This record gives sequence, structure tokens and C-alpha cells, in this order.
Amino acid sequence: MKLVLIAFFCGRLALTAQAPQAAVRIGAPNAGSRSGQAPDAVGAAVLGFLPGPGPLDLNAILGVFGAARLGAPVVVPKTASRLYVSTGQQYALVEQNADAPLAVWDPAAENGGLTAIPGALPHPDLVTFSPRGDSAALYARESGQIQIIGGMPDRPERRKTLPLLSSPAASMIAVSDDANVVVVRNSAGDILISKDGKNWQPFSGAYTPSAWTFVPKTHDLIVGDEQENAIFLIEQAGSDRARIVLAEDSGPNQISVTRDGQTLVALDSKRGTLWAIDLKTRMSKGATPAANLHSLSMLRGGNTFLASSQDASVTLLRVSEGGVQMSVLPAAAGER
Repeated sequence: MKLVLIAFFCGRLALTAQAPQAAVRIGAPNAGSRSGQAPDAVGAAVLGFLPGPGPLDLNAILGVFGAARLGAPVVVPKTASRLYVSTGQQYALVEQNADAPLAVWDPAAENGGLTAIPGALPHPDLVTFSPRGDSAALYARESGQIQIIGGMPDRPERRKTLPLLSSPAASMIAVSDDANVVVVRNSAGDILISKDGKNWQPFSGAYTPSAWTFVPKTHDLIVGDEQENAIFLIEQAGSDRARIVLAEDSGPNQISVTRDGQTLVALDSKRGTLWAIDLKTRMSKGATPAANLHSLSMLRGGNTFLASSQDASVTLLRVSEGGVQMSVLPAAAGER
């Protein structure tokens, strides 16, 4: 069995957190920029957003799957220094200049303003999102502090500050949608878990994750293990339940789950293979050749993904009962 995974931003942009909670950093905007919706996005269906080619660029993807196009650039808030685009792209976290607070911004809203998150780390080193984007984890390397932000995006608040992580630093973080379970891998390869804000405990079982995610609205953790070349489902993360093998001979470096929690998608960018697995039946929906795809991001609909390739072409992927469909954006729009 194997999985489906999908690629997100062009290679010119760097992912700052593991998929599918990947956070995309976009450099400081021009001094004269104003927040607001792209003019031709008004009244059009917004599938999601494509950053690049420059560090300040963000374009709406308009229309429907199979007939989508890139819209005009969306200008970012003039105070922003970095953007962290959430899972599902319903919002972005905005890191601002100087001492301004971390804030939430909806790039699809006309004249959308910023909603500050009181007490949140203003300049995190690592940001990761839950599978639906309902919560986020912020990590500060120097202090070893991890904050959990919940209520996203409408009522963002700092839910808890976890006990400090001692050295070595965190390299991967996964957080559940309800913000109650957090799993961390540090740079030494140790995996720790915290439940309900309590002290860190060693994670049960030996894993070498290349990618991981919680299943939406659950505490079940899915791990792509590079050592065992397999994908595992761990029900109630941190429990003593036996792990379930979802796929063998598959070493995805990105994994995600559709917003409804029905389908696991995974990408092995090295071997150029994309898989999908039905999480109810735990049966594969088949493998799809994915040569040159190298990143993955879920778009606003929850079952459509944005994939980029090494030749900078832009592909949309949609997960359905029959597997994965692909649609390449028109060349004129995709040449960025």
C-alpha cells in the first residue's frame, strides 16, 4: 500500500516546518504595500494561493479545479516581515516588524485587517499547524519555549505555554486540532509528547519520522518512517496501542490528510511517487507518477492540493474516491 502526497510552493521558497503543517516564509514587503484582496479576486472562487517567484509575491488561484487560473498579485500587510500560510490556507500568521505582535490575516478577504494574538511569540523560529489549521505551535530556539495557539482563525488565543525544551533544539513538531496533544522531535532524534500542557514524556515506540501529521479532529498520529520505509497509524498518540501499518515500501517526505479526515495523501519526492489511502478502509487508492514534484500544500477546499515541480510548473491535485486527479495551470499563468 502506498500514499498520496502533494507539493506546495515553488523551489525558490523555503518551507519552515514539516508538511502538512508547513509554514511558508515570505520576505519583508515593500514599504508602500497595503493589505487587500487582488482586484480580479472579487466575486471569483478562490481555490487558494501561490507564493513566488519573488519573496513578496502572493497570487490567488481562481476558478474551479480543471479550469483554474492565477489572479493578480495580492498585496501583503505593509508591516509584515514574514508570512506563515496555514494548512488549508484559510489564513496566514503574520510576523511583523520590530515589536509588533504576531497576527492573523485572511489573504482572501477584501481589505482584510490584522488580528493580533496577545502574548504570542512575536518572532518564532519554527511554526507548525494542526491538520485543519485550527491550532498552531510556535517555537523559540533560544529559550526552548513552545506556545500553542488555538481558536484559529476567528478567535486566536494563546492556549498554553509548554514546559521548556532542554537542548538539543526541536526540529519537527506536530499539534492536534484541539491543541491538547503536541509531539516533538529534537535534533538528536528523540521524540517527546506533551498532553494537556503537562511535562514532556518519551514517546512510546521507536520511530525515525521523515514526515508526520495528526488525523483531523483526533489524537491519532500518522508517521512516515524513513528507517522502516513505512507509514504507521498510531491511535491515541502516546498510548500503548499497537501501531497499524498503513503502507510498506514507501518513504514519503511529506504527508497530509484531507480536511474531512477520510484520505491520507503522501509524496515521495525522491522516487517521484504520489499515493492516497482511504483511512476508513485502510486500502490504497493507487499510486500516481509524480516526477519532479517536490512539495505539498492543501488548498482551501480541503481535498485539493497545490503542487510545484522542479521546472516551476504549477499543478493542482484533487483527491476523490477514485484516487488523485491532476490539472496543470495554463502555461501563460504558470510562467512566473
